[in-house]
Amino acid sequence: MKKSEPYDFSKPTRQSYAAILIIMYRLYKVIIKQLIPVFVVLLFKGEAMKSPWFIYSIIIIAVIGAVYSIIAFFKYYFYINGNKLVVEQGVFKKSKLEIPFDRIQSVNTEQNLIHQLFKVVKLNMDTAGSAGNELQLNALDLTLASQLNEKILKHKSTSNKVSEVKATNEEKKIIFKLGIGQLLKVGITENHIRSGGVLIFFFFYVFDSLEDFGVEILEKSESYMPIAQELVQSLIVVLVVIILFAIVSFLISLTRTVLKFYNLHMYRKGEGFVIVSGLFNKKERAAKDEKIQSIRWSQNLLQKMSNIYEVLMKQAASQEVGEVKSFKVVGLTQNDVRLTQQYVFKEHYNELNLIPLNSINHYYFTRRLFIWSYIFLPIITMFYYFENFSGIGYTSFLYFLAIGSAYLSFKKKKFGLGNTLLRIDGGTFGRKSTAMPLFKIQNIKISETPFQRRRKLGSLTIYSASGSIKIPEIAIDMAKELKNYLLLKVEISKEKWM
Repeated sequence: MKKSEPYDFSKPTRQSYAAILIIMYRLYKVIIKQLIPVFVVLLFKGEAMKSPWFIYSIIIIAVIGAVYSIIAFFKYYFYINGNKLVVEQGVFKKSKLEIPFDRIQSVNTEQNLIHQLFKVVKLNMDTAGSAGNELQLNALDLTLASQLNEKILKHKSTSNKVSEVKATNEEKKIIFKLGIGQLLKVGITENHIRSGGVLIFFFFYVFDSLEDFGVEILEKSESYMPIAQELVQSLIVVLVVIILFAIVSFLISLTRTVLKFYNLHMYRKGEGFVIVSGLFNKKERAAKDEKIQSIRWSQNLLQKMSNIYEVLMKQAASQEVGEVKSFKVVGLTQNDVRLTQQYVFKEHYNELNLIPLNSINHYYFTRRLFIWSYIFLPIITMFYYFENFSGIGYTSFLYFLAIGSAYLSFKKKKFGLGNTLLRIDGGTFGRKSTAMPLFKIQNIKISETPFQRRRKLGSLTIYSASGSIKIPEIAIDMAKELKNYLLLKVEISKEKWM
């Protein structure tokens, strides 16, 4: 199909034949995930995997999956009927999905290795009534996908959204591009503790799965316990394990960062951002300025030492959203962050850094001090009773670390209100700041615990279409004044939040 030949979307259209492989891949992925514990059990037994019935079972499952994928492909059609995108699908049960163009918030693209090999693209369509992707077209020809996207945008432009049609024609303006050196710096400064947690979760998952399938690991391991105890008692082995764990966590972080943010670049197109990134799974996502509800820029301790930032832009959704409708950009300099803020806040940008920031009540720290004391002091007392002085030392170190973290979090937690913007700062060892235009506030709630009520304190939770942000531990009278002020600003505002 040539570019000059517009496609007739009123006719039922199938996806590219590459969709068969993608459907097959997704189906096998689910099957394999469910059967992993079975394979591990058979691996322990050994002889079962040599049985011809095992091989026949694998072949039968593969053939059934292939046949199902082919049938599913030929039973899947999409077409445009008036101002609706219609999708008909189903192998054993037919379904028909109709999505009005007006409900489509954005059309994002994605390309994994199969997509790139066959020069096709996956379209993800986000709608106003869902927290995730309501519709995915798994494999479309690049030209066909481009024409469908333009068809949707042109329709939306007829309903007073002129900026949407501009996005189809205006030139791209690169505002940030992540180079290889900067990408490695991002990987090195990632949250390695989180990667270590993923590693631990994986081992627990395998352990639980094996137990569910009757593998008596604990009983089998008893014969090895004397040796294991000797090894654990050796300080050298413990240190080696810690070092290996740290190295593996670091490599996981670095690999995940490279795969996710490779060739990351953000550019302006029309009245919004387009963010492209990924090595084996290339994603292109659009974020319209008017739909961005809040923006957060942050640095952890390592990022602060490297002078790089990450920015998270949250887009409107009908309920609490996660990464699905948030747009994360990493490796930015301070100037890149300022440029991004200028595009999002436009004429209100100059106000952002002039907002006076207020501290929260010290009860925020006092409460955490009491909690950590209730946890650690009994343990320290127990170690003292049994004269375990090394235990006292380790526990005391953790206790003072927890108290220090709580104090840093208290000192950095601040909030401020300008004429058009709300800003909340926080962080513990690093820093993070969130800003949101006042006219995008949808709801405000004041909450008081019994302990807060005795101290005449409260917490203010502010809701927008992308979730909520909280101002904790402030005087209840101030919370009520802030609520009234914010509601007044929303009431008199003439700007559109969407």
